[in-house]
Amino acid sequence: GGGGKRKAAQPKKEEKAFALPIAATNSSAAAPTTEKSMEPIGALAELNVVAAKLDAVFVFLPGKDGTSSNSPASTMNQAARTIEAQGKKIGLFTLLPSSHDYDQIEGKISLPAVLAMAKGRGMNAISGDITETKLVQGYLVASSAGGGGPSAGARCCPPEGV
Repeated sequence: GGGGKRKAAQPKKEEKAFALPIAATNSSAAAPTTEKSMEPIGALAELNVVAAKLDAVFVFLPGKDGTSSNSPASTMNQAARTIEAQGKKIGLFTLLPSSHDYDQIEGKISLPAVLAMAKGRGMNAISGDITETKLVQGYLVASSAGGGGPSAGARCCPPEGV
């Protein structure tokens, strides 16, 4: 059993130990994984109020026939957790099919879909096979879009503050 006390007098060895507990805490799965609820909104402009403290949002657009059984809520939660691990705050919302914005978007992208929207940046629509990877990539595309710069998905929806 090695208990060699040869280097006990060197305090420099001690200093390195302080970084370990901090690094280990973040990667541990001890943090409670709380599922975010999908808050219903009647207009994308509502995000300026309900998501004012958030960095980005995922907005689910259900199919018009109301097949909410395919709701990607758990997938959206996983993507949100992945992004929040980088220190961002993410909100999850559902755009009501009865809303005016829904009518504007319908026909421009295939539904059901999820809009990844980064505050003050851009947005990106994810449809078809909605996976955590696609959602995270959609967020990255939206957040790297310049404010007001031309973006692939930005034309489909009303600008912020309408």
